[in-house]
Amino acid sequence: MGALVPDGRDRFPVSQRTLDLKTESAYFRVRLELVGSSEPPSAAAFATVITHALAKTHGVVGGAIPIDHLSFEPETGGTKPGRGRDGTTGCGCVGVARCHVGDARKVRTALAMLTTTHDGTECRASVLGEARSLVALAGECGARDLARRLIIERPPYS
Repeated sequence: MGALVPDGRDRFPVSQRTLDLKTESAYFRVRLELVGSSEPPSAAAFATVITHALAKTHGVVGGAIPIDHLSFEPETGGTKPGRGRDGTTGCGCVGVARCHVGDARKVRTALAMLTTTHDGTECRASVLGEARSLVALAGECGARDLARRLIIERPPYS
């Protein structure tokens, strides 16, 4: 039963929507490089490698951390291939993953400590950006890419 209005009629509460600017998610832009591979990993392999890294670093509890894989792009020609300890080259991919903000530190450390995939292939994961929203992640990574192009690819002033 709703609250009584001054004239005695029942009034049912109306649900109100409010804008909550707090976000409960953390977004990561991750580059995964498989050393010695001639083909970039698939989207399923990308997801499996992140889950494997969490399980290897943080045990069963780490492997159970829910991760959403939002985008995936295999790297093609023109990008710098990965180089292993023995000098062999490989190829990789870049993807965006989302997790709860409370698990962000665990995801970052697991990716930093990753050296092999679940099937033993040598790999390297680099966190290219981390943000609390996709817009911030895009801006951060876009600004970094622009700065890299301006500083590295453009010759210094003569």
